[in-house]
Amino acid sequence: MTHSSAIQKTRPIAILGAGVLGRRIGACWASTGYKVNIRDPDASQTAGALEYIKQELWRYNPAANADQISVHTFQDLKKAVEDAWLVIECVPERLELKIGVFAELEKVAPQDAILATNSSSYKSREMTVKVQPETARRMVNTHYIIPPQIRLVEVMASGSTHDNIFTVLFQNFRESGMIPVKVHAESTGFIVNRIWAAVKRESLMVLSEGVASPEELDNAWTEMFIRGGNPPCAMMDAVGLDTVLLIEKHYIEERNLPNTGVVPFLQKYIAEGKLGAKSSKGGLYPPGHTTKTVGESQTAYDNINAPALYILDLGLANDPNDAYQRGRILVGSADGKSPLRTVVDNQPLPDGIALSPGAGKLFWTNMGAPNINDGSVMSCNLDGTNIKTIIPKGVVHTPKQLAFDQTAKKLYFSDREGMRVFRCNPDGTGLETLIQTGDWKKGFNDKALWCVGIAVAPREGKFYWTQKGQSKGFEGKILRASINMPAGADASNRKDIECLFSKLPEPIDLVIDEDDRAMYWTDRGELPEGNSLNRVALDETGAYGCRQIIARNLHEAIGLAIDKKNRHIYATGLGGAVYRFNMDGKDRRKFYEEEGAFAGIALCDKECIVSGSADFAIEVPGEAVPLSLFDLGRTLEAAAASTDRAQRQAAGKQLQAWESHPDYFPALQTAFLDKTLRNEIRFLAIILLKNGIDKYWRHAARHAIRPDRKALIRSRLLQGSVGEEERNLSLHSALVTAKIVRIDYPGEWPDAIQVIMGAIRTSKEGNPNHLAGALLVMLRVIKELGTARMRKSQTALQAVTPELVQLLGEIYTEKTAYWQQYFTGGQGDEDDADYAMQNSLTALKSLRRLVTVGYESPHTDAMVQGLWSLSQNQFDQFLTGIGPNSWIPVPFQDLVGKHLIQFTKLHIDMSETKPTSFALLPNSVPLARAYWGLVKEFSEVFEKSGGIKETSGETSGGNPKHEGPLSEKLALKGLLLLRSCVSIAYRPLQTFRYKSPEAKVQEEAAIGVIKNELFTKQLLGDMVLVTISKLFIFRKSDLEAWEEDPETWESQARDEGHAWEWAIRPCAERFLVDLLTYYKELAEPLLTYCKLATKVDMDIVTKEAAYCALGRAAALLHEAFDFDSFIQTALVKDAQIQDSMAKLLRRRISILLSQWISIKASKASRLVVYDIFRHLLNPEDKYNDEVVRITAARQFKQIVDDFEFINTDFLPYAADILNRLINLVQEVDNEETKLAILATIRVIVERMETHISAFGDPIMTVLPQLWESVGEEEYMMKQGILSIMTTLIRSMRAESQRYQTTMIPSLREAMNPESALHLHLIEESVELWAALLAHSPTPLLPELTEMVQLALPLLEYDSSISTQCLEITRDYILLAPREILSDALRRPTMEALGKTVSLKSREHNNLGLEGLELLVRVAEEIGGVQGVTIVVQDMVDTGIMRTILEGLHGLAEERSATGPNRRESKISPLQAGNYFAFLARVALADPGVFATMLATVSGALEPTWQWLSETWFTHFDSECAIDRQKALCLALTRLCELPSPIQELVLARLQDYLSMWTSVVTELRPDADGKSGRVDALVWDADSDSRNGTEWDTSVDVYRREFAYRDPVHTVVAYDYIRARLEDLVRRAGGEQAFQENWAVNVDKEVLDGFQRLSLPPQSEGMDN
Repeated sequence: MTHSSAIQKTRPIAILGAGVLGRRIGACWASTGYKVNIRDPDASQTAGALEYIKQELWRYNPAANADQISVHTFQDLKKAVEDAWLVIECVPERLELKIGVFAELEKVAPQDAILATNSSSYKSREMTVKVQPETARRMVNTHYIIPPQIRLVEVMASGSTHDNIFTVLFQNFRESGMIPVKVHAESTGFIVNRIWAAVKRESLMVLSEGVASPEELDNAWTEMFIRGGNPPCAMMDAVGLDTVLLIEKHYIEERNLPNTGVVPFLQKYIAEGKLGAKSSKGGLYPPGHTTKTVGESQTAYDNINAPALYILDLGLANDPNDAYQRGRILVGSADGKSPLRTVVDNQPLPDGIALSPGAGKLFWTNMGAPNINDGSVMSCNLDGTNIKTIIPKGVVHTPKQLAFDQTAKKLYFSDREGMRVFRCNPDGTGLETLIQTGDWKKGFNDKALWCVGIAVAPREGKFYWTQKGQSKGFEGKILRASINMPAGADASNRKDIECLFSKLPEPIDLVIDEDDRAMYWTDRGELPEGNSLNRVALDETGAYGCRQIIARNLHEAIGLAIDKKNRHIYATGLGGAVYRFNMDGKDRRKFYEEEGAFAGIALCDKECIVSGSADFAIEVPGEAVPLSLFDLGRTLEAAAASTDRAQRQAAGKQLQAWESHPDYFPALQTAFLDKTLRNEIRFLAIILLKNGIDKYWRHAARHAIRPDRKALIRSRLLQGSVGEEERNLSLHSALVTAKIVRIDYPGEWPDAIQVIMGAIRTSKEGNPNHLAGALLVMLRVIKELGTARMRKSQTALQAVTPELVQLLGEIYTEKTAYWQQYFTGGQGDEDDADYAMQNSLTALKSLRRLVTVGYESPHTDAMVQGLWSLSQNQFDQFLTGIGPNSWIPVPFQDLVGKHLIQFTKLHIDMSETKPTSFALLPNSVPLARAYWGLVKEFSEVFEKSGGIKETSGETSGGNPKHEGPLSEKLALKGLLLLRSCVSIAYRPLQTFRYKSPEAKVQEEAAIGVIKNELFTKQLLGDMVLVTISKLFIFRKSDLEAWEEDPETWESQARDEGHAWEWAIRPCAERFLVDLLTYYKELAEPLLTYCKLATKVDMDIVTKEAAYCALGRAAALLHEAFDFDSFIQTALVKDAQIQDSMAKLLRRRISILLSQWISIKASKASRLVVYDIFRHLLNPEDKYNDEVVRITAARQFKQIVDDFEFINTDFLPYAADILNRLINLVQEVDNEETKLAILATIRVIVERMETHISAFGDPIMTVLPQLWESVGEEEYMMKQGILSIMTTLIRSMRAESQRYQTTMIPSLREAMNPESALHLHLIEESVELWAALLAHSPTPLLPELTEMVQLALPLLEYDSSISTQCLEITRDYILLAPREILSDALRRPTMEALGKTVSLKSREHNNLGLEGLELLVRVAEEIGGVQGVTIVVQDMVDTGIMRTILEGLHGLAEERSATGPNRRESKISPLQAGNYFAFLARVALADPGVFATMLATVSGALEPTWQWLSETWFTHFDSECAIDRQKALCLALTRLCELPSPIQELVLARLQDYLSMWTSVVTELRPDADGKSGRVDALVWDADSDSRNGTEWDTSVDVYRREFAYRDPVHTVVAYDYIRARLEDLVRRAGGEQAFQENWAVNVDKEVLDGFQRLSLPPQSEGMDN
């Protein structure tokens, strides 16, 4: 049985069943021009199918024109299958039904028709029981999987299906855009469902075992298999089948899984050497397949045997004065991800390249100067070493493409201007001329004779070459001749030359693929045939086919190479790019753009690189290379020192794979201790070991390091630091030791401290470098234990602290004495003195930590007291060692300064962590006074100081370095100590930990010492005066930095206040506030000084300092200081000073006003403040430089954001200030500065409320310009712009509508999921979108309506963003109902809302169903019953109704079942309430549609109604909201309108109905006695409060309210509604007597009495529905 494609296009395909899949299958075939007949006995179904195909065909990417689409519908089976070549049954999934269908088809369908079933659960063999054997041979399963989203079709035989059935089907499936997959053996579940079953099972096991949460599992799956794009078989090949086998064996053993053929299956491949991507034999796929990744780019699991690319760069893009000598050979990767690496440079126009994998050699041609006979041929190793000239200059003229005959080991190359083709040996000997088309010595202007490309076909015995002709002149040729020269012939007269093609645009390079019998060439000629990649088929006889152009639009195409293993073609262009194609020219990739002018290209497998050069390569992924010290060393070297990124990545993966090996971390330690290795390798080894300690040292870790390996590592730890000359290596080794001690001491390593102390003692009198290493280890251990969270670590440290302090104190004293004696008396050696200084410093660092963390009460210990006194004495001594006339030479003064800094840290740490001990230790008060002396001394030079700057370097502890003069650092430490003293005296709860009565007595004594002895009145006064008059002064260095880069300085100065721990001025400001807070009497001298300093004749610098103090102390001085008067008398005048230094004062004034505005400022003063800021923002005033205006812009935010801001008062100043802010934001460059100004503008817009309308135009003029001007990386700017737009809309309200067309483009860009900025801008975008809709008129702008599609993909996620998008979608349904109900938007909106139906989030579930309710209501309002029918049918088709009914059915089963068989419902009672509310809306809209829906979804109306109604009435009793109760009641009541069988089903529930009616009517009566049934509390009249809005209502609020007013819940009086339908039901049931006898008799008397007691008035209010 055969069918040609043409016949199949003329004969129809018959589809039996017009349901969801039937119509989709029909659309698949129709979209590509096949005739389709759809048959269904239900005419409404076929009509629906036809409508679906009309509306949704675009989703199937139709290849056919509209007039080629042929779809016909039938109810008659015989007519539908008449002349069909393929019949596909899509009837319901019941085996007996399908068997009957095929029995009937045997009678009526053509005898050659293929009979297919779309069954997903039954095999076609099971459907052959009533057909003849020959008919069974035409039967087949074709399982379509959810087109158009998934176009996969699984095809499975019936057990006797003709083989050619598959050929016919596969050809036609592919033509129709589907992807057929053959199921080779009968399989329940086919392929996909079986895999999915395993995935589901393992996923559920992962969840049930608590291994991961659903979100974590899905995120991992998405990253691994969806975003990564790695299907299972390709993934297994990438990992390595041998590794997969080991993993599967482990799973089988550990989890007692059945071995159902998996192990033998894998062993078969491994035995054949097919290990996967790492094997040249391939794996599950052929070799090289894994380079063809699913995603757009290659992944980490890409084929490791993908070739390296050797590319020739002519060098034309380099120095134009020396272009002919700048050619290079570059190496890159097969995907373009690795950066190009130069292996050979300075070549004269290299053009052709080839390589010999066996010899590990590269060969290339150098053209030289084109008009000179100076070409050459070269060779080198693959790594660029051993460069040789094999054909010297002058022998050939302009050599071009080069080819290497792997069989005969010969080089072939063309000579362009020389008009020849040559052949030689790899070393250049045996040079032969094979072709000569002219004599260059007589002229070479005839380009038709120029030989360019060359290729060899050894099996055929031919070589091929190109002759290019005039540039783009269509004179090009491709010719061939025999490899062996004919007898009696020479290069110029041989007769065996054959011209294959002529009149080509300009052919260049050639490649022959003898395996696939094809020739490829590049052509750089004129379009349309030029700049192309071409192919022609060759056969074994030498015959050739027609030329095919398989790729166009290359940029000056030149080089060409074929990767036969991975089935890729590579080409280069002079325009500077490498192209990669599949063998058919498709899947074009372009990389290495604009990195050169590329000519020749050659490919080299990575194993060739390993064998041919010293470079290193590891096969990863795949089975790990067996661990050995040699392999580890090579891998570390590749990871640390390779210049090839791919090699570094491969080595990194290998190192990671070894982490689970028990010997890996001891081997790393061995590598680190091997000093014959390069330091960068050793450094990597110790870093990996350090990281491994964090991950694997604790015994509970997965792949934890074994105890014996731990013991080995511990035994060698000190070797890494003691005696290590490289300080950085010694430090990281010490860090490793400290991490291990923190975990193991004292439990598993009880003598750890003693071991380190032993090393210190051993080296104390010996090698000073060894001592330095041992002290460094001890320092890091003390830091680790001292900061450990575990109490046992701190207790263990305290137990050995006395011994440590004694040992370290001895070393410190001894080493300090040595270097002091050397510098004062010349005793000793300079190098030894240097070591002594470094070791005394390390010992001091340990000591200063020990005395605070190692003792509970340090002041009670004699050794601590001695160290404390020593620190004070030596502090004075060492201070004299700093300076130009010091007794310490300048090179060593930095180390002395570090000793001083350690003393300051000791004093500060003691005051902060052991405040009692600080106060009670000897001479602490004089010490604190001495520190004030340092501060005061430095204050005299503060104005000239350059300050302390944070640098890019780091300390040994990893903290940022702070560079600056030592005197300033010491003064800063002094201020920090004094602030700590204030805390001791006045914030004891923050500094003391009360433990015992004795401790409390000591603490009170400490407070008294500080209060009474340190902070005397005289000292306090001195501190305030010096701080304000000296340390608040604006420094010269600050002014210089200001003038050099104003914007940068302003940003840094703003942040300086947060850096008070390392900057004098902000620290002094905080110190002043501390003093004023606790010593109120200091306010008077402060005010006196400020009043003096603010006199008009006072210099600006002093006045600026006084204003600084006044601002900092605002919260403390406001009662004593008349700031309102101060504004009028001082600030107004000072803001207008005309002086070169006026900018200092103007900047300070804006800061001062922002500090006082929220504390004390009258209404009149605020007007003056607005005017001052208007003045400070004025760019026309030359003293308002950039810093002044930026500072004013920042500070004005506080002014406007103050609680007492009145927008009407600000109106006269608003225009000027806003315009100046808008201009300023365009003027500045710094992104952070722009953001700050935008923030000020946003606050103004917000606080101005509706008054901002007058100023909206200038704001909205500049915002789009700003948006366009910022780059993608400046997403924070766009966040700020979106926020201003949102605020502007909310303030302007309806008046903002004029800006919608301006805002929407920015919003659309921000919401575009393809944009790199989307995730950064999503929150601000959604806020703006919601604001736009809230204030939009109707009808909405088309461009705003179209945007709804951007919200839909976000609805299904459980996040605040999806909540907002659900609200936005709901607003769209209200504001643009006709557009949302259109064919273009209805289904997408419904599908997106439908995904929220099963969400667990109550809020999302509620909002989603509310949106679906709105769809039903607006469909009813616009289209009546027809509209409701369409919408509900769509909800059926999309599975929404099924999801809802299945959820409710699960709830019904849970309530009805008991005992062990009781299954928990998937939905909560709250979700059930939402489901019933939605179903009520459908029934209320049209009960007939509701009943049809139930029958369609369930397949059986009566049993469905039984459980649904029971669950519905049960839920009704628990529904609390009266409006929902009424909606449920009205919906159920409407069902009374329907005839049989619904009528009988309703009457069977009469008791439930009567109970419900009684409850609702009673609840809706507002009167207490319940006698009036006339009034319904939920019915709104025209004057109802519920209808009246407020002045703050948005447009959407109004629409919502009006829409609610039209809701039957608020228009229908429930009692009247019920009575009318009950009376009609009684009439249809046979009258009152029949009703009583047949139905009412089954109702409990109490229920009847309750219903009859309702007072039934003769008239009612409201509307009847």
